[in-house]
Amino acid sequence: MKMRWKVIPSLLLVVTLLLPAGPAMAAPTVSDLSKALICQCGCTLTLAGCNHGECHSRDLMLGQVKDLVSKGQSTDQILAFFVAQYGEQVLASPPKKGFNLVAWILPFAAILLGAYVVYILVKKWALRGQESQALVVTENDDSPETYEEYRQRLARELKDFEGGAFR
Repeated sequence: MKMRWKVIPSLLLVVTLLLPAGPAMAAPTVSDLSKALICQCGCTLTLAGCNHGECHSRDLMLGQVKDLVSKGQSTDQILAFFVAQYGEQVLASPPKKGFNLVAWILPFAAILLGAYVVYILVKKWALRGQESQALVVTENDDSPETYEEYRQRLARELKDFEGGAFR
């Protein structure tokens, strides 16, 4: 029984170390690469999504992808070939290095900043609501002095009104 508890962590460690290597070792497919490359005809769609009837750019690029896959090149080598030929704009997603990191990090930072601003605004609105409720409670004072003040004010206004004009 004790032997089994020693084997499980070792097995988990081996699986964890080999798991990232699995997809990288897989042979590239034309389908996967056609989703990673932008068609250069001007439609700004991936090769898999370009829907022009006779798109010569798509057909040429897919032919090159099929040729490179058949020669046994890796995904990185094929993508590097297209970047050398067309520039980084051929990639469907920018590489995660250099200034392109901004394109990966900025959306998440903007979402977090927006959530923080919403949190602060909701907190302020909730506090403002509590303050106004406290103000209403203090204004609705049912003491005899308050009633007397209102009675005097009412008597003054009725006296002014009886004179023929109201204010």
